[in-house]
Amino acid sequence: MNILKLRILMLIDKFHKATDVAEALQVKQPTVSFHMKSLEKEMGVSLFSLQQGRIMLTEAGKKLLPYAKQIISLEQEARQAVDELTEESQGQLHLGAESISGTYLLPTLMAKFAERYPDCRIQLEIQSPDAIRQLLKQGEIDFAFLDDRGSLPEYTVAEPVASDQVGVIRSARAPEVKLEEFDGTDMLDKHTWVKYSGSSVVDLYSSLVKPHLEINSWEAVKQVVSGGEALAFFPASGVDNHENAIPSVEWLPYPEADNKRSHYQINIVYQQDTHMNLMQQAFLNFIRQEGLEIKS
Repeated sequence: MNILKLRILMLIDKFHKATDVAEALQVKQPTVSFHMKSLEKEMGVSLFSLQQGRIMLTEAGKKLLPYAKQIISLEQEARQAVDELTEESQGQLHLGAESISGTYLLPTLMAKFAERYPDCRIQLEIQSPDAIRQLLKQGEIDFAFLDDRGSLPEYTVAEPVASDQVGVIRSARAPEVKLEEFDGTDMLDKHTWVKYSGSSVVDLYSSLVKPHLEINSWEAVKQVVSGGEALAFFPASGVDNHENAIPSVEWLPYPEADNKRSHYQINIVYQQDTHMNLMQQAFLNFIRQEGLEIKS
């Protein structure tokens, strides 16, 4: 007994004509007749009967029908499981991120995930928050990484991944700058400022100053600051604070009346009620676990 014979049994019960069954299976009509006879010989009983030009199932055929449906259903489930396993090991992920998380959070996470799933191809789009929201809405990316200051697209879910804070960077070689020197617009105007020109959560602070230089690269902003006496509003995540690192810039918290305002969350955002393949689910679980480690 093979799947094709059982499929023919099901289709005979649906169409009652061998020609229609042949068309549905995209085979020739004699092939259908051959397998019908072969199934009857294999089962040792008549399964089909011709009644007024229509092929009907006999009582034995009707008894076999639910088992045929169950076997075919199991075969389809087995194929899906194997296909998803292949998809997991050789899948693709399309990610989108605003500039801060795309530059400072995701590269390390992507490298770790790639070590665990070496056959997965990962594509990352780094664009403005609005552009990333649009890509997610259109289904062109699987996951978006966005700060919690902006609105979310409809029918999406956001889960926190990491916390960050906006502050000020200065050159590690420059004379020490005291926090009081940033307190008030008059004090801010006494310094030379470099601004990241793209859209980001830092915009709220960058708007407080008149920049002398605007650059659309966080790393270029950092290099300018490290080589002179300029300052810049900058995310804490973009400054390497590891013990063995030789700092080129120093990050300082920005003094403000509401200390919580400079803190924000970076979220992973995805479409609500959307079936995820195994690779997408594996990535989401990975980010959840890594997020717990980042927070701890």
